[in-house]
Amino acid sequence: MKSQFLLIVFVFTSLFYVSCKKDDNKSISDSGTYLPLQLNNYWEIEHSERISIAGTKVIDNKTYFEFIQGTDTSYYRNENNKIYVRRLTGNESIKFDFTADINGSWKFNDGGIIWNASRISTTDTITINNTKIPNCYQFLFDIPMGADAAHSIWLAPGIGFVRMNCGFCPYQKLELLKANINNVEITFP
Repeated sequence: MKSQFLLIVFVFTSLFYVSCKKDDNKSISDSGTYLPLQLNNYWEIEHSERISIAGTKVIDNKTYFEFIQGTDTSYYRNENNKIYVRRLTGNESIKFDFTADINGSWKFNDGGIIWNASRISTTDTITINNTKIPNCYQFLFDIPMGADAAHSIWLAPGIGFVRMNCGFCPYQKLELLKANINNVEITFP
């Protein structure tokens, strides 16, 4: 199973490199590679409820993928290498900007809570149970003047969510246990 996973990561990473150009700390990438948006994809992250794509919904003439985590529902869409997120009511906001410079920042409005968001890295290697996942993107979210509110999300090519760090959570480092991406199950034995 580990060799099957490594083959999948290798194929997706190879495809990513063939279709990607780098210019200093900016990259033109297929954000769909780093957050695959397809019905029935899911991510099981330790100490968290499953994140799953349960359907699609048209809001303001735009098609979104419906992300369910426990009782929380949000809507994600990909446009121009940016992942936009919104709740059912309220405006959409950029959560992941794949075109931002390293340490470049933007405001992310998550249901009325305004976060300073930034892309911290595009070259992190995340290791989960001795499996190395290269070329992960790290995004940092912080509330100005909020004590211990900062958290990071790492996205891996061909997988999506692989790690989350949370300053205010009981478990500060949360890693991916299992995912189903485009009908392929990924586990970390």
